[in-house]
Amino acid sequence: MEETIKYTFSKEERLCHKAGFEALLASGQSFVSYPLRVVYRFYARDEKDAPARVAISVSKKRFKRAVKRNRVKRLVREGYRLNKQTLYSAIPEGKTIDILFIYLQDDIFEFHKIEKAITGAIKKILVYIEKDNGRNIADSD
Repeated sequence: MEETIKYTFSKEERLCHKAGFEALLASGQSFVSYPLRVVYRFYARDEKDAPARVAISVSKKRFKRAVKRNRVKRLVREGYRLNKQTLYSAIPEGKTIDILFIYLQDDIFEFHKIEKAITGAIKKILVYIEKDNGRNIADSD
């Protein structure tokens, strides 16, 4: 019987704690998948952790109104939610990845452009996972 794909974004998949953010920003690697800067970090998984935890940041300097910031976060979250399965299938057993999406543009892009940026970011992370598959990811923790 085939496993059904769950397109959800639960609390366990969100990066919420200050310590998690600090560790991600201190030792994470980053790249740009325009209009997003992506910061990511691998570490050993606890039994309660999801395979990936995600946070989204939109600058108050770029969008003064919270309504617009929330709109951008909703678009990024939806793009990730629909495309996370490819990432989940490639994450090594016993590892978790923290990802921070930082929106760089001064105006709101259409959903298909944001989704394209997210799929591009996931592909770059998959290339990194493949490249480091021979070595142990996150040995430097």
